[in-house]
Amino acid sequence: MLSSGTIGDLFVVPDMIMILEKLRLGDYGMRKGIRMDTALITAISKLVEHACASEQNKIGYEIWKYHIKPMVPLAQELAGVQKADEEIVTLAVLLHDLAGIEDFSQRKLHHSFGAQRAREILAGYQYPIDKIELVAQCIFNHRADLNLPKQSPEEYCVADADMLINIVDIPSLFYDSYHQEHLGFAEGKTWRQSTLELYWGHVSMISQAQFLDRFNLVKRLSLGNDREPYSFTSDLERTLADLVKKACLSEKNAYGYGIWENHIAPMVTIANELAQLHSADAEVVRIATLLHDLSSIEDYSKAKEHHIHGAQRARGLLREAGYPVKKTELVAQCILHHRASVLMQKLTAEEQCLADADAVAHMGDLPSLFFVAYDKQGMTFEEGQRWVKQKLERDWQKMSEIAKHRYAEQYAGIMSCFSI
Repeated sequence: MLSSGTIGDLFVVPDMIMILEKLRLGDYGMRKGIRMDTALITAISKLVEHACASEQNKIGYEIWKYHIKPMVPLAQELAGVQKADEEIVTLAVLLHDLAGIEDFSQRKLHHSFGAQRAREILAGYQYPIDKIELVAQCIFNHRADLNLPKQSPEEYCVADADMLINIVDIPSLFYDSYHQEHLGFAEGKTWRQSTLELYWGHVSMISQAQFLDRFNLVKRLSLGNDREPYSFTSDLERTLADLVKKACLSEKNAYGYGIWENHIAPMVTIANELAQLHSADAEVVRIATLLHDLSSIEDYSKAKEHHIHGAQRARGLLREAGYPVKKTELVAQCILHHRASVLMQKLTAEEQCLADADAVAHMGDLPSLFFVAYDKQGMTFEEGQRWVKQKLERDWQKMSEIAKHRYAEQYAGIMSCFSI
């Protein structure tokens, strides 16, 4: 059993970081102890990439960058466990979509045309006939929708990798749900879960056992923060929570109710736990968390300076509630200094705690970040990836060393999901 860390209830498996980094870099060189014809593999790789870059390719260069290239190390990993011929698997993966790339009219039968195209290409390199046929069979039988019988571990590796690449490519899942399918936030979650289950159902049992931890991680990342909400014990905190929830339910709230469910509510739990690490006043931190985005929720025109307006709004609410003056000002300072994008020195443990909790909450809420990128701002696939990645990096850089130490493994795992 592999050890794992947690981010909220989000489990991050250490080897997930390694494989996702390989996928990101497209690292499909020889593994130690594995002998492959690197000259042939390099030649085939260049041939396929050239076809993907051609104007005749109606699918776009993205099929190379985000599907074929990262699929190779994934298939090689499967081959290593299943004792399949990695050279055969590598060649089959490189060539499995080539027919549809070179001629879009062959797309519906690209497995059949692709098998024949592989035979022609590999024969030109005087590749052994028996190996050519095995590569061709891998390509012919790789399509999950046809459910064709497979006779060799190489065939299973290629077919499984074709499904698994769709599972581990987390940014594409978000792009497809929000941009391609034009789904709302809640509908997007449902679609991603059903799509992941569909892909997973086509993966062989041996590969499922190998990738189970990673599959569960992706499911959690695609859902976002799923922590148990904090149970408030004081009347003041319950009153403030009700006020913020009501504001989140209002039609004036440009963010939708999801900002409560997916950001503020789980962030309270995170902040309460971080308060212990920082030796901070947990009550102050929880109240600051409840109120830190309130000004922009009530009035979106204040979003760019919501830290300033939010601090003043908190002062008014807490003075009205008869909250101690010193604690009121401490809450206000927490809100004023919480934003990673606004450089302000944090003078107290409570201020740092709120800023850390905001960053950690973002780490666990990829659905909301990608929804803003692809739906609200209409970004392209790469623009959205870059925007979300840079936001997470910016948040991380502003976190305290205490919080970084606590969440280092989780952060590395999440950042490895990005292909740019």
